[in-house]
Amino acid sequence: MDGKARMQIEVEVLHGIIDELNYYQILCLDSDCLQGEIEGAVRRENRSRHPDRVAALGDDEVSKMADVIYQRLKEAGETLSDPDQRAQYDEILASGILRMTEDAMALAEKERQKADNPEHAASHPKAEKYWKMALKDWREKNYKGCTMNIQFALNFEPDNEIMKEWLEKAKGAADKKATDNHNPYKLRII
Repeated sequence: MDGKARMQIEVEVLHGIIDELNYYQILCLDSDCLQGEIEGAVRRENRSRHPDRVAALGDDEVSKMADVIYQRLKEAGETLSDPDQRAQYDEILASGILRMTEDAMALAEKERQKADNPEHAASHPKAEKYWKMALKDWREKNYKGCTMNIQFALNFEPDNEIMKEWLEKAKGAADKKATDNHNPYKLRII
């Protein structure tokens, strides 16, 4: 197979799967790579995937595909080269989002707010109802009620880590409050 045919097939195949690849895969890197490895990978991939190399084929459709691939390479390089953006990208990648679009950034911000503020921890409407009641109980130091409402909320969101963390916290506070109020003499005052 000659070089031009191989290049055309390569561009067509990569264009077909580019939306399924995350930035690390686009740059042929592991997600746990060192920050210093990224710049070299960006240069290497930009050289081999530059649209000017494909323009020699004379096929406008393949050239458009090469432009899309190159733009995605550029996007991946810009995102992963900046350590702060890379950390944000790693967060949204963990939730299954492959690109740093405006929607993805909004989702990442929402996830960060959830972590910072327990008010935003629930996403299911029924779980949110019980979660808000649990937080109200927590503020009122009604730890048994807080525990019960968190357990109800967890029925709707069983994998919610924030709720699980708060459940343990509420159980601990309830146990502490019970031992603090414990009267070993059980005296009745009439």
